[in-house]
Amino acid sequence: MAGSVYNANMNPILIAGAALVGLPILLHLIMKQEPKRLSFPAFRFLTQKLKTNQRKLRLRHFLLLLMRMLLIALFCLTLYQPTVLSERLNLSGEQPVAVVIVIDTSPSMGYVVNEKTRLDEARKRAFELLDELPSKSQVAIVDTGEMNGHWSDIAEARKQLEKYDKPSGGNQPVTSAIAEAYRLLSIVDQETEASEPWPRLVAVFTDRAATCWDASRTDDLKKLQEKIPLPKPAHTIFDVGVDHPTNVAILGAEMQPQIIAANQVAAVTVTVATTGPADGPPVEVVVRAKLDGSATATDRKGINIPNGQTRALMFEFKDLKPGLHQVEFSLESPDKLMFDNTRYLTFKVGEARRILTIADDEKEAVFWQLAHQSKGEFGCLVVKPDQVNVVDGQTKVEYAPDSKNGERVTSNIREFEVVCLLDVADPTSLWDKLRPYVEGGGKLVIIPGSSLSIEGYAAGGNLLPGTFKKVIYTKEMQPPPPKQTAPGWEHPFDGQNGVTWYLDDSIVQHPMLRPFQGWQAKGNVDAVKNPRRVWKFWEVTKSDGAAVVVSYNDAEKPADRHPAVLERSIPDPKDTKKTKGRVVLLTTRLDAQPPNDEWNDYWELEGSTWYVVFPWLVIRYLAGDSADANFNYLAGQSVTIPLPKEGVPKGTKVAIDNTPPDISGSDPLVEVGDKQTELRVGPPRTNQAGNFLFSVGTGKWREGFSLNIPAEESTLDKVPIEAIEDLTGKNTVVPVDKNRDLRKIIEIVIGSPVDLFPWLLIAVLMLLVLEGLVANRFYRRMR
Repeated sequence: MAGSVYNANMNPILIAGAALVGLPILLHLIMKQEPKRLSFPAFRFLTQKLKTNQRKLRLRHFLLLLMRMLLIALFCLTLYQPTVLSERLNLSGEQPVAVVIVIDTSPSMGYVVNEKTRLDEARKRAFELLDELPSKSQVAIVDTGEMNGHWSDIAEARKQLEKYDKPSGGNQPVTSAIAEAYRLLSIVDQETEASEPWPRLVAVFTDRAATCWDASRTDDLKKLQEKIPLPKPAHTIFDVGVDHPTNVAILGAEMQPQIIAANQVAAVTVTVATTGPADGPPVEVVVRAKLDGSATATDRKGINIPNGQTRALMFEFKDLKPGLHQVEFSLESPDKLMFDNTRYLTFKVGEARRILTIADDEKEAVFWQLAHQSKGEFGCLVVKPDQVNVVDGQTKVEYAPDSKNGERVTSNIREFEVVCLLDVADPTSLWDKLRPYVEGGGKLVIIPGSSLSIEGYAAGGNLLPGTFKKVIYTKEMQPPPPKQTAPGWEHPFDGQNGVTWYLDDSIVQHPMLRPFQGWQAKGNVDAVKNPRRVWKFWEVTKSDGAAVVVSYNDAEKPADRHPAVLERSIPDPKDTKKTKGRVVLLTTRLDAQPPNDEWNDYWELEGSTWYVVFPWLVIRYLAGDSADANFNYLAGQSVTIPLPKEGVPKGTKVAIDNTPPDISGSDPLVEVGDKQTELRVGPPRTNQAGNFLFSVGTGKWREGFSLNIPAEESTLDKVPIEAIEDLTGKNTVVPVDKNRDLRKIIEIVIGSPVDLFPWLLIAVLMLLVLEGLVANRFYRRMR
């Protein structure tokens, strides 16, 4: 193995110890003895003998001197702990190499030093590496945003590197990119078709920021590395980051809920953090807020923040019109890291969402309608079955919004969040009108009356969660239902006089019943203390694919309990694996019940708010809780935008406006397909932060969302070198600055060092023993 001697931890004191090599010479001169004078008769003979002895002594002293000098020099070299670098990956030679270049394109790489981002520095150094490679080498470029590397020649690799002109969101850690690098290296022999495997190198260019390295993947990556055919790859981690960064970051702009009523104030909490020396002065930070694309700041707030700490600022927006609103928060004084100087937020000021209730008699739905109006979250329109018709292939609803003037309007059924069949005796004619709505993602509630056509409901086919059988009267049940108890009742009720819902910890996990968890914990909520009872209900046989949400407490054994609420998910006709609509079926009445035919006490006002709570539970579950609405996502995520509920014709152009402009780099118009009900927007369009606004033509429909970079990207603390070198090997992480030559760095790091310390230590011991033997041999007393 040819090589050169190298050690990264050279100690000047050890080098100075090499001067001890001259110590034996000094001792030899000091201790040199004068020959003794002897007076013997045979003086000539003795003179000759003396000269012979002196020549032998000089030779022996010289040999022993050399051995002792060598011993000290070897001992000093051993303390130096040298290594020999292998030349197996010689970039200056003609043998091609297989190189995977990993580029960290995460937002933190946008940190600017000397008017150059860390990504610019990484690209520059990557180009230098390409310049050093033998001409026929194979190169793969992997960036942390796309993870789809492929092998190419050096020229094509250059073109690919030129694309990475700015950091992007939606990045994965560098460890994920290294996994892709190992995959590419495992197949490189198939790409090159060389007679012998080429040497391999993984070169990573990163700022070593906290989010770039997932240490939990180290063991998995080691296993992937073992699967790579010989020769195993060398690693070089080029650290282009900054050791002592300073930064001011807007970490978040949060608002809960993200849908508010028209008379509410939109309160937004903006969190700001600073990074810098702990002993430095506090940083004066001013944040500006621009509402709905305003050219000037709608509001501005300032605060002093000590380095290394966070502070919250509260912004309030009043007198907002109903609809979508978007805010851009930004620092008044930008700093070296641009991406976290701005934060985006989308929210809505909402009007009551609409429910369509279809009833044979509009008067029967009066309690149902009043319950939703009193809650205020949903507006309930009641129509008769003959007011729902198919016009031009679409289901339309004709009604008079103002009963005084009698003027009638027509709305597409898709404009309604939920459709309810309430006490419709025979819905046979409605199924073909409702099926496209439900299969397209609509929500349907079925509430039976006292009498109905079992065949008419069975005609609903796979829309029905269950099949109606007969009416059950608790007074006639055998065996009778168990005693009914509740926290607010002094005495149990006889089950034959009505049954409550059976609720346990597993049942209240269902999304529709989840509010019961909090109510039960409080203990003073009337829905728990004084539950309502049912003494008449329809026996329903659950359909295949349906589920029972909650049952009545009308039997001891769970299998014998009758369903109170059932549900069924309706698949997309184009993709049966994807759920679109949902149908909920109740088994007791919620119409206006006559005194002589009451089925339950749900509409009783005294002692309970169940008359409002129960309708709200059902509709909120189907339409979605406005408190759960979300219009704010992380960059790189895919976002689904619902198209206008009334539908849009095939070929309609949806306009996409971005703030800042053209951040997507994509076509600002998207064409809608046939019967498309939603628009899915994903990478690369969503890789950058900003506000997105969608509109169709000159209509009133507008939807939108905001994208932001994860707050963790503002953490500029570096990953410990030990965490990285646990995978890549000792001394593979090297800082890169403008004064360091890339070729020398590579030659040092990829040289496959061999540690010579144990071998030198053995040599020292052997030479020490040899010196002792020789000294004893030379100076042993003559007999």
